[in-house]
Parts: sequence; C-alpha cells; structure tokens
Amino acid sequence: MEEPMPEKTGDDIISAPIFYTTDQVADILHVHIKTVRELIKAKKLKAVKIGNEYRITGEQLRRFAEENET
Repeated sequence: MEEPMPEKTGDDIISAPIFYTTDQVADILHVHIKTVRELIKAKKLKAVKIGNEYRITGEQLRRFAEENET
C-alpha cells in the first residue's frame, strides 16, 4: 500500500520570474516604447516573445542596467 503524499507548503513552490511588458519597461527606464523595442531587436536587452508581445524579466532588466552603467 502506498503512503499518502505529504502536503505541499509554500516553500515547495518554485518562484516564477516577474515579467514586464515593453510599456512597463519603457516607464521604468523613462524612455519611449520604440526605444525598448530597438534595444530588444539590437539584442542589447533580452526578452521573450509570447505571441506578438515581448516580455522582459526583472532579472534581464537588472542585467541591462548593470551592463550599461557609466
């Protein structure tokens, strides 16, 4: 006879990355949305394309900021 599965706690849940839209990233960086799209196309800002929309993780946004510090 199999033992019952233990109940899952909040610690067992894998944390999913936070995704931002190009509009949100433009607001965060205080730039035009076209600038965000150009950065993605130039591969300076990594993004995931879901359907017709790009999504940028908080981690990728942080890396972009670090790589472009002056």
